[in-house]
Amino acid sequence: MRLVAGRHAGAPGRLARCARRQTLRGLILVGSTPRFTQGVDWPHAQPESLLDTFIAALATDAAVTLQRFIALLNQGDTQARALGRTFLKQLHADPLPDTATLLVGLGWLRDVDLRQQLAAIDVPTLLVHGEHDPLMPLHAALWLNEQWPNAQLEVFSGAAHAPFLNDPERFARLIADFFHAPAIH
Repeated sequence: MRLVAGRHAGAPGRLARCARRQTLRGLILVGSTPRFTQGVDWPHAQPESLLDTFIAALATDAAVTLQRFIALLNQGDTQARALGRTFLKQLHADPLPDTATLLVGLGWLRDVDLRQQLAAIDVPTLLVHGEHDPLMPLHAALWLNEQWPNAQLEVFSGAAHAPFLNDPERFARLIADFFHAPAIH
């Protein structure tokens, strides 16, 4: 099994279990970090106060906060305006996500630190990251690349948090090449 994952809070635990059972043969992480908030020993993240401010704003006015999030998500991307328009159009076309569920997810981002579990995952890993990702600093991806001997880091220059949208053809090629690479036993 080869798996593509983002920073979903439950995914790393499942990944570690799969790796121990040797059913996981590869992993692709896009814009990921093992810890979202800064700590004394983890500067490659967002200040906890920023996340707390976002949580409070989301609880007060989810629609406005999600629009601001879209702007932040694309900040620094060479295609920021076009991506922002696309995301805003989609945001207005669909019902807003459940605020309580979003708040639970943000709580996970604030509280979860997966750095200690990384050693349990020893499979070929493709790390895909935007050069200007404002949410998950590039230094977090560089750190992950150093920690995993089977990791390959691909940085998309000019991209923010959604490198797959900045250069979809390159992203598709990387994924296809990774899935078609021979498995390491």
